[in-house]
Amino acid sequence: MTRGDPQRFAVLLAALLGASACYQGDSANADGSAGTTTEAATGDLTGGTAPTTGTGSDTGEPEAPASVPGPTLRRLTASEFTHSMHDLLGPVKLGAVEADSLQDGFFAVGASRVALSPAGVAQYEQAIGDATAEAFADPARVAQILHCVPAQATDSTCIRDALATFGRRAWRRPLTGVELERHVGIASAVAGETGDVVVGLRHAVWALLQAPHFLYRVELGLPSPEDDGRLKFTSYEMASRLAFTLWNTLPDEALLDAAEADLLADGPGVTEQALRMLADPRARQGVHNFVAELYGLWALGEKVKDDTLYPQWTPTLKAVMRDELLARVEDVVFDQPGDFFSLYDGQKVFVNNELAAIYGLDPVEPDVFRAAMLPADSPRRGLIGSALMLAMNSLPARTSPTERGQFIAESLLCRTVPPPPPNVDTNLDDDMMENDGPQTMREKLEPHRADAACAGCHNITDPLGLALEHFDTIGRFRETDQGLTIDASGDLDGQPFTDAAELALLLREHPVVGACLVRKLYTYAGGRLPLSREADTLAEIEDELALSGNRFDKLLIGLVTHDDFRFAHPAGTVVVSEGDMP
Repeated sequence: MTRGDPQRFAVLLAALLGASACYQGDSANADGSAGTTTEAATGDLTGGTAPTTGTGSDTGEPEAPASVPGPTLRRLTASEFTHSMHDLLGPVKLGAVEADSLQDGFFAVGASRVALSPAGVAQYEQAIGDATAEAFADPARVAQILHCVPAQATDSTCIRDALATFGRRAWRRPLTGVELERHVGIASAVAGETGDVVVGLRHAVWALLQAPHFLYRVELGLPSPEDDGRLKFTSYEMASRLAFTLWNTLPDEALLDAAEADLLADGPGVTEQALRMLADPRARQGVHNFVAELYGLWALGEKVKDDTLYPQWTPTLKAVMRDELLARVEDVVFDQPGDFFSLYDGQKVFVNNELAAIYGLDPVEPDVFRAAMLPADSPRRGLIGSALMLAMNSLPARTSPTERGQFIAESLLCRTVPPPPPNVDTNLDDDMMENDGPQTMREKLEPHRADAACAGCHNITDPLGLALEHFDTIGRFRETDQGLTIDASGDLDGQPFTDAAELALLLREHPVVGACLVRKLYTYAGGRLPLSREADTLAEIEDELALSGNRFDKLLIGLVTHDDFRFAHPAGTVVVSEGDMP
């Protein structure tokens, strides 16, 4: 593609006119809305304002449409925005902007259904303005941000070079001549008013970072006649897709250079770059973000426990619980690459002394974050036995088998848990007051499973969540509940288990876990639920995962090198799978 390509310009113009409508608070498409959380300002996925939540579910198979939607603009999610700003400006403070929208289980999906309010536009302007002011106040930082720092406003060559280089990184493609001159004009005008060329460049950078080309992922593709008329993502668009999927941030210069040489136009070029990117430390950042969205780690900061009953629930304990889960993932994906599903039943944990006390492990001196093994006969195994998952899916003063079971059903098995009926009474403690004495959670939940209005949900969640009743609301093991014997037995699709440890073993070997993980990653990377017509694609990627020994790094390579990651269909295309062909 050349800078003067009229067809490409028309595509971008139409897209960005749609983006400007989003800036006015109108939906970019008919699917929903999205925003960016307070966590975007800090990069902290464990605290801050709760995101808005959509009503869709990512667990059911969508209806096969008569035609498929075309690619859409995607606003940067909270985490993408934060990492991109830090990559461009260094470790600046970022103010709050509009909340992410959780759609179909992922912020990535909500970002594809963007409606940014006028107040949200003002928040971006303020946050980016403050960040650029902080960064440009330090001459040493300015020299790192800009490829060239002019000594005076008459050095137009240096100004153009600085803005062209910064703009290519921020917009993930070269600026056109008109775009570059527009921003050079901003820098020159402000420099003339203030007498300071660096202040002028700061305002030009501020403008670049407020543009839809930065705040939105412009990945729309171009018609490719040799590929049956499908839309083929350009090399620059592929650089963006690879970077945000694998790193959760902008492309680096090497990736943009590969795009400039059009080396991302085919599978081998994508594979070469993807392998390089997975060896980069930023790949851990990318996997962290997927796991954070998949397992809902953003909600940890909101979790409170009864201070009197659980004084152990401290900010430091919450932080190390999160660190431990991410360490487990890093260990199996990067440090000792192996079967990802060993996370589901493994007994390797990562603790400091505070978390070791929750796990019943001995303290050590000095107190360091370290790997440890649970006893072979431990009732605690895998992800469902992690303190984080147990505490995240519990209430302030008691456990919640329903929440714990919903996590297992939706996040690990891709099952649909219907919402509760309106006006339903969810206070199980009221049931206890009507009885003569204390009841176990199994007894309290029995009426809900017997009630036709509630059974649709509770029959899915409760048999799984009750398996975890030996663990209290902060994840400690307990023998009894209110002095009563705990029955943690149940069955998973006809396979009986006696406790959480046996359930963990069944989960690892369950035939749907591979397909579920592939579906979740496909949704996250694409910013939408997979269509029923894409079942063959999902099956191919799942087969590659199995052949690799369930290695997550191989799954990422399989995803980003698949044709469906490099191509899209024009809006309205009717897609027929092989199984539907006469």
